Amino acid sequence: MKKHSFTLLIAVLFLVKGIAQQVEQQQRSLVTKRTADWCPHCGTWGWNYFKDAIEDNGDKAVFIAAHYDGGLRVAAAEEISENLGGGYQPRFFLNATDQGVSSGNVNAKLTALKEAIDANFDQAPQVNCGFEPIFVDGTIKVDAKVKFFQAVQGEYYLGVYLLESNVTAYQASIGNNAVHPKLFRASFTPETFGQLISNGGAPAGQEVSLQYSHSVSVVAGRELEVIGIIWKKEGDKYIPVNVWGTDEITAVSAIDEKIPGNSLKVASNVIKESTTIVINLINDQTNASIELFDLNGRQVSTIYKGHLKQGYQTISAEIAGTAGTYFIRLKGKGIELVEKLVIQ
Repeated sequence: MKKHSFTLLIAVLFLVKGIAQQVEQQQRSLVTKRTADWCPHCGTWGWNYFKDAIEDNGDKAVFIAAHYDGGLRVAAAEEISENLGGGYQPRFFLNATDQGVSSGNVNAKLTALKEAIDANFDQAPQVNCGFEPIFVDGTIKVDAKVKFFQAVQGEYYLGVYLLESNVTAYQASIGNNAVHPKLFRASFTPETFGQLISNGGAPAGQEVSLQYSHSVSVVAGRELEVIGIIWKKEGDKYIPVNVWGTDEITAVSAIDEKIPGNSLKVASNVIKESTTIVINLINDQTNASIELFDLNGRQVSTIYKGHLKQGYQTISAEIAGTAGTYFIRLKGKGIELVEKLVIQ
């Protein structure tokens, strides 16, 4: 799970593709609040339970406030809450299990929830997803990768969704200035539970790549989070298997024309530990490498090695090195590009 940042790439881009996406081998929990803005209890003990649960559990879980009715209703949120269980509100689900929270047991249920989330976090995951969202031309684009760490049987789907926090809107018992956390905003696909990733079974080590996009007017100044939920369909129900999310969305400046030629740029030449590398290639490079060198020409680390596609693409890179001046070198068949980098 990554911290919030919007990086404006100064490089002029026509096509942006994320590559070398890593999938974290970690199990997380999904906590869903079935709610509505007209619900009085959703704005009193239900509001406090949800807020405290978020604070208690760090990044061991992903939380969503699914408004199934009212002014903040979203069709996909309604379908997800109905899939988990309807009837009244607020209701709180850990994955697919109703936690039975009420006004009289909030503290005990917060403790039980934390214990269950901690226990889930210690489990070896069957499968997980990863992605690095990019905002360009009014659209959030997601190149997602799913990896199965264990052999599985059954029907699995990946759904990608947009959440937003610090949304000021009406909530019964609070009023018009309620500040909503983890508000479910949209599904990236018309089908609420996403795209099929396995039907029948998948062996350990199998990977699946999928692409998603969703139109958004603006991302700057908003606390947005893109999450991926892996669902397993059992009968007519979709059961959460694992969940991952990021509130780091790279905002890219784009125009209608390509800049011809091979190029290598970084989003920021002065960094502390990470940066975004922007590459344009005239041709595919099947055996390319991106490496970090010090001023004496000694190789410090390999940032990326493998296939790079023709066109524009970005790589989010963790840079290992002590403070000083370095050079990033992209080398492939017939090309060698170098960019200066300063680590603070």
